[in-house]
Amino acid sequence: MLLCWRPVHAGDRAWTQDAVSPAINYKNVAVAARYTPKASATLTPASRITRVQATRSYHGNARIQTRLCWNGSERCVNLTGASVSTHEFDGLDADKSMYLVHTAVDARPGPLPSPVFVKGSVVVWYEP
Repeated sequence: MLLCWRPVHAGDRAWTQDAVSPAINYKNVAVAARYTPKASATLTPASRITRVQATRSYHGNARIQTRLCWNGSERCVNLTGASVSTHEFDGLDADKSMYLVHTAVDARPGPLPSPVFVKGSVVVWYEP
């Protein structure tokens, strides 16, 4: 795979949102948290993503896998550890929602001993 790294330019703008996921109650069942630009973001139909960064944290012993997705769950990248900074979404519409999709991974399905809530943060840099 060929990667093309493009820096964020001084004229780029950003929108950001912090959120906590819904409760993860079951192993191997995906739970999504939606991140949307606020009305104060100066987005136009021509605004294009130049970089996206996401972080996540949670308490407990569950093994949580997280994907960062654009405009649903079809186009996603995995978080490595607790964060990702990616150009995978460069050129896509900056006014679409991003999602952090969390799954408590285990070989055996079933309920978790206690619910897990994942705190996430998404920053989307874009050209106006």
